[in-house]
Amino acid sequence: MIYLDNSATTQVDQDVAGTACEVMTEVYGNPSSPYLLGRDALGRLTAARQQVAQVIGAPTRQIFFTSGGTEANNLAIRGSVLAARKEGRLRGRIITTAIEHSSVLESCRSLEEEGYEVVFIRPRDGRIQADDVIGAVNQDTLLVSAMAVNNETGERLPVEEMFAGVKQKNPDVLVHCDCVQGFGKILFSLNRIKADMVTMSSHKIHGPKGCGAIYVREGVNLRPLCFGGSQESRVRPGTENVPGIAAFGHASLKALRDIRENWEHVKELNLYLRDCLRQMEDVVINSPSGAVPYVLNISVLPFATEDLLHEMRMRGIYLSGSSACEKGARSHVIRAMGIDGPRADSVVRIGLGKKNTREEVTVLVETLNELIKRGK
Repeated sequence: MIYLDNSATTQVDQDVAGTACEVMTEVYGNPSSPYLLGRDALGRLTAARQQVAQVIGAPTRQIFFTSGGTEANNLAIRGSVLAARKEGRLRGRIITTAIEHSSVLESCRSLEEEGYEVVFIRPRDGRIQADDVIGAVNQDTLLVSAMAVNNETGERLPVEEMFAGVKQKNPDVLVHCDCVQGFGKILFSLNRIKADMVTMSSHKIHGPKGCGAIYVREGVNLRPLCFGGSQESRVRPGTENVPGIAAFGHASLKALRDIRENWEHVKELNLYLRDCLRQMEDVVINSPSGAVPYVLNISVLPFATEDLLHEMRMRGIYLSGSSACEKGARSHVIRAMGIDGPRADSVVRIGLGKKNTREEVTVLVETLNELIKRGK
């Protein structure tokens, strides 16, 4: 088996899985309980909070755990707007991009149905331009939400320039960064990127599924999406998933420690793959220049996406056509980029990771060549 869908999820590292198992079987107290076993669990929770915070340079106390990136994005967008509503701002503008993850887009659309104005910024010249986002900000703007790295093309959005410009134009606007695809893979520091909220996920960095986190700048109010307890400072009530969170912390520690080594390894694979693909006349690279090496989006023109993915699965090679959350739907990201026709119908996303090898990439290239020749 050759797994090249690391943008959808990653294999949990053995030592990270061991952390989860240890906590499940040995540190199994409720972290809200007052006795020793509960305090031990609370200690693991606190350690993980510190480990996640270190990756983005955040104060530990401003990290709150969630069930994943989707919940964290909903909490950032709906939670901040509903908090503003409670403070008397019943209407306003929300700005996001047309290439965001579905959890961001659908959260914004739900608010649009409730009477808020939502502006979806589309790519220009194949990329999201900071000036287009900044230009859409007005005095009624409540929130700007933009991802650090696009999950389908690997585009690295200019969030540092974007957020600085937004704050300069209207300091009262809250800015949210969906960093799920960038967390632990790119250098991301709150000293440079002045985000009010940042959302993260465990299973993109070889941690377990079902764990995410949100950074919330001190002084920013969020209205929780659920109620019932004082856990996570009431931002996200409910007994914490301590085994998963401890493993998330462990995976975060490893990702930060190895961030440059992993980047260089994956960059080498990406460059090799691009060189091979450029020699195939029926393959078009859709990922823009400057994209992170972890994601490479291509079109293989002789094939419909699902037909090619089926052929690859039959040969033990696992890829995807778009975000796993879209479950086979035609990519809204590709459409927003202005790509249509056969090129849009033949999109494939290659998700590279630290565990992939040059030999695996070679097998992918050889298989693509074989299928293209057979398909003609």
